[in-house]
Amino acid sequence: MNHHPTLPAAEAFSLLSANNQVAVIDVRSEGEYEKAHFENTLNIPILSDAHRHDVGLTYKTEGSEAAKALGHKLVSGDYKERMIQQWCDSIKSQPRQSALIFCWRGGLRSRLAQDWVYQNGLEVFRVDSGYKGLRHEALKAIENPAPFVVLSGMTGSGKTRLIHQLRHFVDLEALANHRGSAFGAYVDRSQPQQATFENKLAQSLYQIADNFVLEDESPNIGRCHVPDLFYARMVPAPMVMIETPARIRALEIFKEYIQAPFAGGMALPELEASFARNVERIRNKLGGLECDNIKTMLSQSFQFDALNEAYADAYLDWIERLLTHYYDKLYIHSLSLKSRKTLFKGTWQDCLDFLVDSQERTHQEIDL
Repeated sequence: MNHHPTLPAAEAFSLLSANNQVAVIDVRSEGEYEKAHFENTLNIPILSDAHRHDVGLTYKTEGSEAAKALGHKLVSGDYKERMIQQWCDSIKSQPRQSALIFCWRGGLRSRLAQDWVYQNGLEVFRVDSGYKGLRHEALKAIENPAPFVVLSGMTGSGKTRLIHQLRHFVDLEALANHRGSAFGAYVDRSQPQQATFENKLAQSLYQIADNFVLEDESPNIGRCHVPDLFYARMVPAPMVMIETPARIRALEIFKEYIQAPFAGGMALPELEASFARNVERIRNKLGGLECDNIKTMLSQSFQFDALNEAYADAYLDWIERLLTHYYDKLYIHSLSLKSRKTLFKGTWQDCLDFLVDSQERTHQEIDL
């Protein structure tokens, strides 16, 4: 078998995380990739899901030699040529960087792939211990993050908008493709599988500097779960808290969750139905009477044009009510369970100024 160069998983993980100018080819099947993968990797399988199924079946019934023979037969002719062409094209697309290739454990599939790339006159490093090795590095990054600050504030305080004004932040909601809360699902985007979410988090943490900021979240962001060890770091982390009146928060939510999708082409009845569904989901926590109350106000508001400022109050009334009767109580309760040192409290702009200053100071100290 070949003796082409390999790269330790730790080095591969840092290359992959710090640099999207490197061609990284994942030769596992589509199904394996869908379950768990890394950002900035290209899935060009050596064996498709269907191939793997057939080879596995042959292995069970006829043994490993027959399975190997079938594997070689399946990966031949036009299929093989097309696949090698795709690998080579992606390697050539980033000529300044060494390319990487890996399979599940750095075994047969990536060795074969590497061999074929070399036969075509190109170089590629095989990642030692494959996806499993990279995953091991990802879990290490999650368990040992740089020191960070949590940005807190009740629902609608504009926390996400604020962290995006900073130089150093990790946006957990963006990684999870979900805005937290019962209303957080995006209509047109699905959430990543759990392992992929964790890998994305690890890659973000790898790139980040000390004193970065992340939003206060509950342990679950939609169906993505913030890894326990990482969440355990969030609980006592120092915090900056935005203080914003409920009406202003209601306006923020109205703009983001109703006006923006409506302006983007979503029909009001569709928006109304999704809000009504989400309010219904928290009926037990709201209480039946309050739930019916909010749903009535909600359905009345959606009679009006959401982009006409004259009707904004009809929307703001039920949103504010939902905040004060449900979200704020939840938030106060969850804060009471955490023993955090408060570094600063103030308006959105004051919190932004404070965090910008403190990140600048941290970096001046590092530069010294």
